[in-house]
Amino acid sequence: MSITTRFLMTLCFFLFYGLALSQERGPQKIQLTAPTIERTANFAVWRTDYYICTGIAYARSLGKTVDDFAAFVGSQHSWEGMRGKGLAPPVQLLYFVIKNYKDGRFEILAESDSSVTMRSNRPYASYFKAGPLLGVTVDEFETFLWKHIGIMAGRIGLDFVYRIEGDQITSTLSIKK
Repeated sequence: MSITTRFLMTLCFFLFYGLALSQERGPQKIQLTAPTIERTANFAVWRTDYYICTGIAYARSLGKTVDDFAAFVGSQHSWEGMRGKGLAPPVQLLYFVIKNYKDGRFEILAESDSSVTMRSNRPYASYFKAGPLLGVTVDEFETFLWKHIGIMAGRIGLDFVYRIEGDQITSTLSIKK
């Protein structure tokens, strides 16, 4: 077989192969759209909260309590990058956590060099309007959420206390003496 014949056969093969592939694809029916930043943040928050409920449910299936799960997560996560930087970074993080919820509200009620008192709403409570999520109640979710925050704060020399009244959470973050 001559070089010209082989060349023509190879060219025909690639043309037929390309034609076959183009016929298989056809027009794309699903048009992908980029989510907004707000939608991305809301989804990330929901997904994190859903995983918290999954973790609580799993811990319970192993005979552990919500407190056990909070202690485990609090010992694995870290605020080490905030150690020795005062109260502003952890307060900013708590603000960020609450404000990432669509209806999250957060305010500083009082502050000094050694203590900050804050108030926020409970925007995650909407997940539990129809009842428990994966068998986890809003009370269990909050126990986990706020206790593991307290554990992480304690690991960098801060005290964190909170009180839930109605749809408000009042919390105080202070430097340990």
